Amino acid sequence: MYERFYPQDPSGVANLSRGIRYFVVGTGGTPLTPFGEKTPNLQVRQNSAHGVIKFSLYPTWYKWEFVPVAGKTFKDSGSNNCH
Repeated sequence: MYERFYPQDPSGVANLSRGIRYFVVGTGGTPLTPFGEKTPNLQVRQNSAHGVIKFSLYPTWYKWEFVPVAGKTFKDSGSNNCH
């Protein structure tokens, strides 16, 4: 499965200005599993495409891109400033 969460503090409380963005990327080859209950602060989730996540890190910002395997169309990408 793939999940991306809003930035949150260490207690799991959403904090868009100072929180840390959290990713779960379990799309590397084993069968994709059904989702359980939706977790707080969840922004994006999918369990229909295998793939990898690519991170590009810069001194003051970062970006991410989910790259699906050939033939799948799910994509997710974005960027954010570091703090």
